[in-house]
Amino acid sequence: MIDWVKVLEIASRVTNPGTIALMAGVLVALMYTHTLTTRRRLPRLLWFVIAIVFVLCLTPTLLSTYERLQGLYRVRVIVLGPDHQPIQDAHVTSSFGGEPKGIAGGWEFDIPPQSRPADGKLKLYASVADAFLKGSSTITLGKEYFPTVTIQLAADTSAMVYGAVTDEHGKLVTGARVSIAGFTDGGVTDEMGNFHLAAHAANGQIVRLHVEKGPLSADVHVPAGNQPQSVVVKRSVSR
Repeated sequence: MIDWVKVLEIASRVTNPGTIALMAGVLVALMYTHTLTTRRRLPRLLWFVIAIVFVLCLTPTLLSTYERLQGLYRVRVIVLGPDHQPIQDAHVTSSFGGEPKGIAGGWEFDIPPQSRPADGKLKLYASVADAFLKGSSTITLGKEYFPTVTIQLAADTSAMVYGAVTDEHGKLVTGARVSIAGFTDGGVTDEMGNFHLAAHAANGQIVRLHVEKGPLSADVHVPAGNQPQSVVVKRSVSR
């Protein structure tokens, strides 16, 4: 025979939600086993009471699990290429840090609430280095724990190109017009022969630099970015 008084006495001392749920399951199993052993059906009212007790015992565990899941931001990121179609080969990062998980159609960042920025703002970045594409998007983490962010990639044109212009004898050339082929804007070398202008390209991307002053000119291919360039202009040969 089951000593129900002892069972209830032990159950009354348990406070852990998981243990309570486990004991509720054991209680139901014992009641079912008792019914099979004695071949006596329990009154429906008693089964109803047991079901209510079981649900009440499970409630703390379910609430705990729900709160734990709700407390974790799951930020989904979708990256679109210049054609506005989703791409899967982008490199995705966030101002929060951490590695994103690859999921169907994009990426996902799991962010604990205690790691949420003070202002709630999270910035997400995406890039495709080989295609010189990049993009970013900012969201505010609030009550929505499963936000979706779309990042539109575009050609990276943020790099600059700079350096100095000299003639064939190594003399600095001042006042030379410097521009990127295909673009009308440009610059002029200063008194030290230096130039600094927008490359209209990404860091490391090759651009064609045109330099001209009077009969002196040069067309060279150089990488955009932080590496200084040395351009030598030569006198055009008339034919």
